[in-house]
Amino acid sequence: MKVSMYIIVLILFGFFKMQAQDVLPDSIDQAKTYYQLAIKYKDGNGVPMDYVQAFKYFTIAANMGDAQSIYAIAYLHYKGLGCVQDYKLASKLFAEGAAIGKDNSMYFYGLCLRNGYGVSKNEDSARYWLQKSADLGYKQAVWELKMPSGENSNDSAKALLKAIKNAALPEKYELNRYTKIDNHLPPAEIISGYYKGYIIQYDWSGQNAVSSKKLALTLHGKSNALEGYWKEEGIDSFLIKANLSYDSLIFKSTKYGRKDHYSPDSAVKYNFQNAKLNLVQKADTIFLAGNIEMFSPERKEPSKPLMVALYRLDNSTLEELGSLRVSPNPFNTTLNVEFTILKATNVEIQLLTVEGNMIYRNSAGKLNAGHYLLPLQPGLIAHGTYLLKILYGNSSAIVKVIKG
Repeated sequence: MKVSMYIIVLILFGFFKMQAQDVLPDSIDQAKTYYQLAIKYKDGNGVPMDYVQAFKYFTIAANMGDAQSIYAIAYLHYKGLGCVQDYKLASKLFAEGAAIGKDNSMYFYGLCLRNGYGVSKNEDSARYWLQKSADLGYKQAVWELKMPSGENSNDSAKALLKAIKNAALPEKYELNRYTKIDNHLPPAEIISGYYKGYIIQYDWSGQNAVSSKKLALTLHGKSNALEGYWKEEGIDSFLIKANLSYDSLIFKSTKYGRKDHYSPDSAVKYNFQNAKLNLVQKADTIFLAGNIEMFSPERKEPSKPLMVALYRLDNSTLEELGSLRVSPNPFNTTLNVEFTILKATNVEIQLLTVEGNMIYRNSAGKLNAGHYLLPLQPGLIAHGTYLLKILYGNSSAIVKVIKG
């Protein structure tokens, strides 16, 4: 199939100017060569990762009739990588690929139909195309068919977002008159505390909230430096560090794994990139809200847009335990137990067999609020699985540990 005249003109005028490493050999299979070049830029193999370059070369290959490049263009439009995010165009291209039997296009066209992305929502048609993809062995289609519904949203999360927005509305001040206002940066001691709320995931357009999980954040510190624990529903808590800057909380480099609608069994590892939460104070209530940008080294692409919406609990409603973390796990001789308590309480650590028999006990008595580390050495015990139990106040928490 011949290259379109439009592409030829663009090439002649240097629009697609090649870099030194992009010089292409004469070949009757140039479309495949352009496709492989696009993959290099998409995944960052031997060249800097560049979605714009990838989209450019996929487009050249697609104009030469390469079916896989047409799918790649649809995929990039679906997620807005290297081009304008456009569900309507993506669904049209996926439909074309589905019509000629491409399993990946069938899967994504099924997602478009199931969620109403670029086409009218139609569950029957969605299941038809998902099933055809699954019949060809496409694993993601097999899993999607097990889901009772597509992506969804959470009304409680939306209500919290609305409360934060209302709290952030500026007060009415007299026009043309200087008015002294309080410093926007509250001391770290005021920001410290226990926050609850949601991490909300949007679709690739950033317009539709498709899922939300409960999120708890514990913060403590002095001056402008804080640290604490981030605990997302369904995953263990992990340590975070952040700095206060004017009216924002800026997270330092953080890595963690999270599950979603498309990876419910195994967490996908992400790196925090631009992670910044704005502080909003209304009367005695403090809110934290903002966008978190993440990047997956495994998938070599960013996550869907994420919004965090949190509010600080009043001291009278705080739970005693803010976080619990053990490492290493499996352990050899020493097991480090890290925990945060949010108000003064009695603390005791126990190590139990899976049958519930206690083989180690360490009572700390009453501890003040704060973050603690206990290097635990239970002595000579057999290799295998145990239960570490922390008792705090009238409550307890248990985590499974392995003696290696």
